[in-house]
Amino acid sequence: MARYLGIWALCTLLLSAVVYVWHDLPLVAAPDLASVRWVNAAWAAARSGTQLPAAPPAAQSYQAAGPTFVSLYAGGRLRARHVATGNLAEVVLAGLAKFTQDPSLRALPGFQLPSTQSDRVQLRVAVTLASRDVHEWLPWLSSFTLVPLRDGAAGGDAYVLPDDLVEEQLTDNAVVAPVPDLTFGTSLAAVRERLDAGPIRRLRIETLQEPSPEPKLDRTTLERAARDGMEFVLRHQHTSGRFTYIYDAQRDEELEVAAYNLTRHAGTMFFLARAALQLGSREARQGALRALAFVHENALARCGSEQRMCVEQRGRVEFGASALTALACAELLRSGDDPLVREVLSGLLEFLRAQQRPDGEMMHEYSQDRQEPIDVQRMYYSGEAALALLTAFEQLHDQRDLQAASRLMTHLTGAGWSFFGARYYYGEEHWTCQAVAKAAAHMPSDDALDFCVRWGRWQERLQYQHAVTPWDVVGAFGVGPVLLPRVTTAASRVEALVPIYRVLAPRGADLVSMRGLIERSLGLMLRMRWAPGPAHLFARPAAARGGMPSTAAELRSRVDMVQHAGSAFLAWADALAQPD
Repeated sequence: MARYLGIWALCTLLLSAVVYVWHDLPLVAAPDLASVRWVNAAWAAARSGTQLPAAPPAAQSYQAAGPTFVSLYAGGRLRARHVATGNLAEVVLAGLAKFTQDPSLRALPGFQLPSTQSDRVQLRVAVTLASRDVHEWLPWLSSFTLVPLRDGAAGGDAYVLPDDLVEEQLTDNAVVAPVPDLTFGTSLAAVRERLDAGPIRRLRIETLQEPSPEPKLDRTTLERAARDGMEFVLRHQHTSGRFTYIYDAQRDEELEVAAYNLTRHAGTMFFLARAALQLGSREARQGALRALAFVHENALARCGSEQRMCVEQRGRVEFGASALTALACAELLRSGDDPLVREVLSGLLEFLRAQQRPDGEMMHEYSQDRQEPIDVQRMYYSGEAALALLTAFEQLHDQRDLQAASRLMTHLTGAGWSFFGARYYYGEEHWTCQAVAKAAAHMPSDDALDFCVRWGRWQERLQYQHAVTPWDVVGAFGVGPVLLPRVTTAASRVEALVPIYRVLAPRGADLVSMRGLIERSLGLMLRMRWAPGPAHLFARPAAARGGMPSTAAELRSRVDMVQHAGSAFLAWADALAQPD
């Protein structure tokens, strides 16, 4: 057996080496910073009709490993492109001349400076750093041929750039995973349709941009980011109180969805309630109250008695939405009393307590037909319920909520997570650990805190460091360089670990590694948020500001992505405001 395993391992190693060598791209250097700044200055001069600055020697001598692309975007779409092979300066100047002499392009709103819509017309200059023929001799692996956001393709005289693949939504969605948020790959068949007949060449493309300074992780920056997210949510909230569930920045419109998610609606209401208190925002409080009114008018039901309120949608009782609506109501009471908020909170708490088993765990379904709980468990729900009960106890001081939370916390971090290998594997515990931190002020919690510290160390091993992936995603979480990391995962880890950090800091715990994890993830979110984001692909960049995509290739923002990121920003900003 050992002999066969050795042969298998050797074959795997050799095949991996062949694939690596075949797909490795020897890169030429990108243009220097002086050349990049000249391109930007030349573009500004061309738009304003003034004399173009002289190109620096480096731009006049720079030769790419293939074509240079000068692209004009307006209103979120590619409007014109100049492709040529000469030195950087002559290709850029030819492209600018072509664009400024085209009356239809000059008539675009924002083309000529000064303009109040100047961000709607943008120039993108990209160079080819390397190229190589694509051989589809392993068709089942072809979806991994092009590195997302880094590679384009050429066929005959036609080209597809990384920006084109994002604009046409071809990046990161070739293979549909069981979890819709985890699709990946780029379909070579779809790319081929956009090229001339003949062999495909893979191009490594570098878009010229001035390097952005690393965002500061101070209180002012974090609160500004949270406020941008808050304003994004409010900007796209309906008068009914319903949130725009998915905003398509490429088209500046709300995306139709099969079913509105009331759990994420409630989570966003919680973020607004938190922002209302921490940022002193009356607008955020009013937005949260409108969101509660939407639930009250459209989804609030009775479950078992007149006193028990629950959230119901399409004939199904939503335990998670009930728990997070209760949490949002309790948070709203922190910034001021309100009769409806207090009434709904009391009713939802009655329901949550009635769903608890004798061992402390929650039953996550409820049958309206039988008027009884259904003992099944779903991801997240018990942690959400624990945090809601504890937050409500701090406002209403009802001992029944504290007792229910205590029994639930004991189960979640003890008996409910006691099995062989429990210290080597963890689930999604970000709501649980927020509850653990809040519970520390009300009950013995050393074991629960230890559970969350172990969970945090496990997450640290999954967090990307420098030079692990082809992208700038330090602070994200994943298991390899193939999938574009999802931002929401980083936000939820920060939400959970900041409260744990704050509980442990006064106890003298060694929190250097936990703080590093928190700050790396916050840095990722500050880089990823739409401020401005890939504004050249946005129909109206001002409307998109503050949004948060799932990945760097995504031009849509789902409301819970903004919610989690905004709550993470607020959590660390509040921690920085308090003395150690």
